[in-house]
Amino acid sequence: MSEIWESTIATFVAKFLIALTFVVPVLLLPLEEAMTVSVGWGLSLLTVLSYLLARAQQIPAWKVIAEHLVIGISVIAITHYVGGWIHATLS
Repeated sequence: MSEIWESTIATFVAKFLIALTFVVPVLLLPLEEAMTVSVGWGLSLLTVLSYLLARAQQIPAWKVIAEHLVIGISVIAITHYVGGWIHATLS
């Protein structure tokens, strides 16, 4: 198997397994709580993975973590407000 296919399959499996971890709160908790837990879990994962990335690249971890958290929180906020706008528009 070529390196490209190995990388593609490994990426798919890793993303699939991480996505499955977000299913657990939805199955076990009321929706409002599940959303809060999922956002917290996602930001925690983002923080840990950013830290590991920074260490591997030997750059200050706080800069990488801050950058990724700002982007992640921005995406969450924009998605929330666009969803509210769509709901209001279509209701």
